[in-house]
Amino acid sequence: MQRGVLQLTREEVLALYQAFHWDSNGHSIVASKLQYAYENLMDINDIFVSEDDLDLLLDDIAPVDSNNTILQNAFNKIGDSLRQLRGIH
Repeated sequence: MQRGVLQLTREEVLALYQAFHWDSNGHSIVASKLQYAYENLMDINDIFVSEDDLDLLLDDIAPVDSNNTILQNAFNKIGDSLRQLRGIH
């Protein structure tokens, strides 16, 4: 399994945190990483992730309302990071 860094803005972390389904996925490793990023917000947040983390995030927050541009940007970054880790361009 490949690992990498997901880089999100402050606004993207906030939007992702709000959209995340804490009741069903709050026990996951990526949930603790998201919680840490939320509690230690910076302008740019580096979250160390695995392919599984990215898969779970995509599955958890999809579908994303196209009117929610900040969450859509985060969703796109997650997808781009997953493709990069898998060597798909």
